[in-house]
Amino acid sequence: MTRNPFATVGQMVYGDDHVGRRSEIRTLTERVLAQSTAGATAIIGPPRVGKSSLAYHLFMRPEARAEHPGLLPVWMNVRLVGNIRRLFTRLVEEVWELLQTELDEIDPRLTQAYERAGADEPEWILAQGETQEFLKLVRRRGFRVVLILDEFDAAREVFRSQPGAFQGLREIAYNPEWNIGLVTTSRRELREIVDMADPAESTFPGIFRSVYLRCFDEADLTDLAARLNDKGTEALVPCLQEMSGGHPYLASHLLDRVWTELQGSSFLPQVEEIRALREPVPPEFHDYYRDLKDLLSADGRLKALLEIVLGPQLTVTPDDAESLLQQGLIRRCEDGYRAFSDHFERYLTLLSRELRPWDSWNAVENGVRALIERTFQAKYGNDWPGTYRRARPHAAEILDRCEQMRAREQRTFGARASTQLLDFSYPKDLYELMASHWDLFSPILKKDKAYWRERFAVLTKVRNPMAHSRVNAVGPTDLRLFEAYCAELMDIVGTRYSAGAGRAK
Repeated sequence: MTRNPFATVGQMVYGDDHVGRRSEIRTLTERVLAQSTAGATAIIGPPRVGKSSLAYHLFMRPEARAEHPGLLPVWMNVRLVGNIRRLFTRLVEEVWELLQTELDEIDPRLTQAYERAGADEPEWILAQGETQEFLKLVRRRGFRVVLILDEFDAAREVFRSQPGAFQGLREIAYNPEWNIGLVTTSRRELREIVDMADPAESTFPGIFRSVYLRCFDEADLTDLAARLNDKGTEALVPCLQEMSGGHPYLASHLLDRVWTELQGSSFLPQVEEIRALREPVPPEFHDYYRDLKDLLSADGRLKALLEIVLGPQLTVTPDDAESLLQQGLIRRCEDGYRAFSDHFERYLTLLSRELRPWDSWNAVENGVRALIERTFQAKYGNDWPGTYRRARPHAAEILDRCEQMRAREQRTFGARASTQLLDFSYPKDLYELMASHWDLFSPILKKDKAYWRERFAVLTKVRNPMAHSRVNAVGPTDLRLFEAYCAELMDIVGTRYSAGAGRAK
């Protein structure tokens, strides 16, 4: 082979280069092209999994119109379309251009409808009506208009200030008089996109069927590897599966590297050489993971993903797991769920050490401090530190140290410094203060001293490296325990003290 079949990885793939997706192609063909009335369809999946490639391969490649006579496909990137009025204008213009190649002569009525639809009509509702009339005449002449709206996630921004935008799209797809095949590609569910833009347009997603694109299965991944060489590609598949999870974009980058190593040779590398191709990981992997992390963070799904894959599962619900499974970001296994690839799961393990614990601990730490202060105020009064020292002299050293640190901060930062004494306490201090008056705290904490001593020992062990940006020094087991214990404490102190006065409010 003299041509690298993966040299253009990252571009849309169609025609002979398109691999797999047999079930999805069958569904889209049946729904959009095979019925007398086309059905609106949403292609949904994680970034670069092949959504645009699938839509282009099925509707836009030159052979598509020969395979489906009467097909008039129009492609638009929603991010670039500007507004709903411009979208309708472009739709009319592009359908008109396609008609020029299909008809030797266009009758006057259709020409007049096109001219009216393309006129600079100031009223959106009138322009919408003219567009519908034009599409109705096109449909009566036996043509099937298919509008592919790529990157439909952008609709949450593009259509946000345009009331009726989604309803206008719904109408041209739903009404059988001028019905067009409406196809969207997006990373998010349509309902999420519409809710972000205009919740009043909630009927729009109801006309769609969702087609979810996930990573390749073993058969499709084998077909992808076969583009490299028609002999012995099965040796590549386990490595591709481990590293990419069958994600076509990531797997193609690995195969591009294999081709570069082979330099067009007809011989595949041995298993040991294939393993060596894993390091260093192509930089596109890290770029992709960062993009995916940003997307999940913006959607509020990153925490759910981390809990499902790594645990502990504190707030995640079965619906969260089902959604991530449907979108191909996790996979089922015997003991629960795994990330879509082993390599991505290792990335999530590293990420979990950086993202989750500190905010949880800040809330818990403030809550426990407020619990101690309120309890001691109820016992000793507002000037509780002095009275407490006399009652519990063996624990006075903790308060002395806190006072010294408070005074030092006040000298350095003046009015910006904290005046709360317990703001300068550590997890071990908090436990010792509660243990010194267990008669007061036992009814609140419910468990014995040994139970809470063990938990505060873990909190102390993890809190210090976190505070000094050395969370990578904390092992995954301790980190998971830390989060579980934070959640346990938050259940106690969060509801009891969040509604009262003070810092924990």
